[in-house]
Amino acid sequence: MRHLFIVDPVPGLNPDADTSVAFMREAARRGQRVATCGVSELSIAPGGRPRARWVETRVRDGRDWFELGAAGTDELSAFDVVWMRKDPPYDLNYFFVTHLLDLVPSSTLVVNAPRGLREVTEKLFILRFPELCPESLVSRSIPELLEFRQKLGGEMVIKPLDGCGGEGVFHLTPDDRNVQTILELGTRHGTTYQIAQAYVPEVRDGDKRIIVVEGEPVGAVLRRPQHWETRANFHVGGTAVKTGLSERDREICASIGPALREYGIVFAGIDVIGRFLTEVNVTSPTGIQEINRLDGVALERGVLDAVERRFRALGR
Repeated sequence: MRHLFIVDPVPGLNPDADTSVAFMREAARRGQRVATCGVSELSIAPGGRPRARWVETRVRDGRDWFELGAAGTDELSAFDVVWMRKDPPYDLNYFFVTHLLDLVPSSTLVVNAPRGLREVTEKLFILRFPELCPESLVSRSIPELLEFRQKLGGEMVIKPLDGCGGEGVFHLTPDDRNVQTILELGTRHGTTYQIAQAYVPEVRDGDKRIIVVEGEPVGAVLRRPQHWETRANFHVGGTAVKTGLSERDREICASIGPALREYGIVFAGIDVIGRFLTEVNVTSPTGIQEINRLDGVALERGVLDAVERRFRALGR
């Protein structure tokens, strides 16, 4: 099989944490070919044929994990699997790339499916399942957000809809004198949407990242925030703690799993705090390497197995 990974610049990927690196290594272990490119190397040729300027990428274990080889240009149909693993933010360029990927012939598998990348928006998708998530409001109206905060007793969390890695997340407390300023900055004076949610105090114990493959949970890691920090993301210093899947976690996955499969989401990372679903991450979710180290597993094998099954089903 021949894989193309659309990623951020390869030298900047962290071999000890990046999930894309785990996928590339597993493909190499199976004797499969790996190439990489960035979104800037994508284009659409005359006749509506998407193509890429790519670099052969030989990967291995260890810190010195990659070697870049020959470069080339091919239509994306020349690859068996195209992985869209560009990190957020989900901006207009990302949106347009999903439309480019829609033009890839059906004989090539795109992971995750472009339609799924558009429809399963990481902050908003959970609102299709209101019984699973904290009480939430999406608005760019500062008065409306303030009224919602008052309804919640003065405490809530706000996030930008296009944020990632904990960027722009604020925990607003009842005695916070900066609330008005924070909402002005977050909404850009009422011109940009925010999602506001009831604060879930169990976040102090950790924000659970659950890895979901073909709609089924396969592993989890607890991201515990530093004592001075609200956010638990690894990107801002959250620590990885071994954990398991609770009955409630499995209930959440069973509820959202069919929709993820319907939208062609092979691999996702969902976030659960206490009993509540808070995000569904489908663009470039992380967590596999941390779970592997804590649990002594290799979750990337199951993901590659799922990809190979989907590819065989194409009948190429």
